[in-house]
Amino acid sequence: MSRGPARPFAPPPLARSLAILEALGGVRVTVVGDAVLDLFEIGEIARVSREAPVLILEHRETVLAPGGAANTAANLAALGVRCTLVGRTGDDEHGRMLRDLLGRRGVDVAHLVPEAGWPTPAKTRILAGSPHTAKQQVVRIDRGRRDTPPRAGVLRKVETAARRARRRGDGIVLADYGYGLVTPSLVPALGPGAGPVTLDSRFQLGAFRGIDAATPNLEELERAAGRRLEDDDVSGIAAAGRDLRRRLAAAALLVTRGSRGMTLVEKGRPPVHVPVFGSDEIADVTGAGDTVIATFTAARTAGASWLEAAWLADVAGGLVVMKRGTATVTREEIAAALEEFHREEGLP
Repeated sequence: MSRGPARPFAPPPLARSLAILEALGGVRVTVVGDAVLDLFEIGEIARVSREAPVLILEHRETVLAPGGAANTAANLAALGVRCTLVGRTGDDEHGRMLRDLLGRRGVDVAHLVPEAGWPTPAKTRILAGSPHTAKQQVVRIDRGRRDTPPRAGVLRKVETAARRARRRGDGIVLADYGYGLVTPSLVPALGPGAGPVTLDSRFQLGAFRGIDAATPNLEELERAAGRRLEDDDVSGIAAAGRDLRRRLAAAALLVTRGSRGMTLVEKGRPPVHVPVFGSDEIADVTGAGDTVIATFTAARTAGASWLEAAWLADVAGGLVVMKRGTATVTREEIAAALEEFHREEGLP
């Protein structure tokens, strides 16, 4: 039973965290999920249109980035982890762009299956501002079909690749963005394996029984719990997390709470609230959840306890939200931030 008051949080010793980061280079993690292409169209405000009460932007640049499960894979590669992305794209230009982006980041895309007639999911963000200010997102355009499940042949290829990864001991991230590839039936289909199976699911979190851990944000936990949770109600959040962990038969649940940090619920242990790392002056939260689950899973695969993995994920999340766009962090950045933190706090 994990009832009772929350246990106090103390960061692991610096030497231990650095050892886990060093070990990331020796592990493999496979991401199974919905790959998305993120496009950022960046412009400067020129004037108001005479055709309609809208701003005219002078285009300055287009930035492409992996999104969804592809961003999780990119984050793993940035950490030095050997990473494979298993999933599907459309047999289209966006799909080719996405595979190229991932390949240049060191992600194995051999099992990213192109499916004819299905458009690669893409999210285009329009960012605007004056020449000397940070650009702000003004609108997002989503492309993709959520009502088209994978064809049987594509699904067989995905499941076969996922099972092979599971058997060889990879950590497995299931990244469900609602495009029909990742379903609860995939969990038992994976079979036994040594590495952890973690879950990030936007819309059907409570259905994936048999995973090892999940990393819901507060909104996703609310949806699974079927009730409103206040940001500062730590006991209520812990109780909802405990109930969901039991429903999933999981070993751990890491609830991300934005500027209030994270709450870790483990089987057989009281919950622990991990304070937010770094500044609360956030630049961009796009893709931060992908950074968290990537770091959490990689650290656990490398031998960290759930709490040690949660701490490193907290640090990585605190760093990535200080970057613009869909971003990643490296283990060198995490190590430098930890060394500064321990020095300033006088911690071992």
